[in-house]
Amino acid sequence: MALVIKSFCSGALCRAIKPELMLGRYSSTLQNVIPGNAVHNAEENVARNLSTKADVEENIKQFKKGNFETLPDPGLVEHFRARKQVVSNSLKEVTKEKDGYTLPHPIWLPDETHSVKITHKEPEGRMDVLAYYSIQAIRRTFDVFSGFTIGQRNETKWLRRVIFLETVAAVPGMVGAMYRHLASLRKMKRDHGWIHTLLEEAENERMHLMTALQVKKPSAFFRFCVLISQGVFVNFFTVSYLISPRFCHRFVGYLEEEAVKTYTMCLKDIDSGLLGSWATKPAPEIAIKYWKMHPESTMRDVILVIRADEAHHRLVNHTLSSLGPYEPNPYLPGQ
Repeated sequence: MALVIKSFCSGALCRAIKPELMLGRYSSTLQNVIPGNAVHNAEENVARNLSTKADVEENIKQFKKGNFETLPDPGLVEHFRARKQVVSNSLKEVTKEKDGYTLPHPIWLPDETHSVKITHKEPEGRMDVLAYYSIQAIRRTFDVFSGFTIGQRNETKWLRRVIFLETVAAVPGMVGAMYRHLASLRKMKRDHGWIHTLLEEAENERMHLMTALQVKKPSAFFRFCVLISQGVFVNFFTVSYLISPRFCHRFVGYLEEEAVKTYTMCLKDIDSGLLGSWATKPAPEIAIKYWKMHPESTMRDVILVIRADEAHHRLVNHTLSSLGPYEPNPYLPGQ
């Protein structure tokens, strides 16, 4: 025990305890030479060099007696990497990119966004059939209750649809990642790279939502509907993932097939004039930064990259559904 205490006190602790006792006459000398905060910094540097064996022994003695009054302020104790990462505040402000905390994700080229096609994977077995027809039932029900198929489509209907669906689409990746993370801890086995792909998918869908919210702010009733649907869907998907991850990934694969159809329809409405304002409406700044788009991009360009994301999720989830639970994930971070 004494050895542990001695090691602890001989490090960062003893350097921060009562520096005035260690400095002695050096403090007054520094006051006459260096003004302001520079004195405090200089005193700390001198204190680090004046820790003697007697100081260490005295700190150990006080610690054993239960005298904790001299324990240092955590803010004064150096991190073990502090001396290797000396960066001025001004440099940090210049180099730190706003909204730069997103996970690695695909950045689509223009020819890639224009080459997305509507595809469909035929169900194989009862599990796939159940997943496919579940999605078909959910889509038809949502189309009716949201009023999307009633009357002419317009910007309000499209934004309502996109915002609501993206609040749901961001759930599966997070639930799947959480399940696999806990399973890896519980079974003490490697995950083989699935977690990062599922987390990236969840964040990507959330960024679709953040982008749409720059165009329209939902009402209180809309938010209440999102709250209810999220509560239902999170519990449904969590239980389903516990029973059959394969079913869940196939379910999401078919969900993404429908998402590609939806955004393709949106592009047609933009080009036909039903949603003509989006052909010239500037893309939100958050979208330009996230997808590294051209500064003069429009909402039509945003829909193109979102559709490319959905097509990518379609492929990833159909692939994961066909893999065994412990087979390596073929998609590296950002792919």
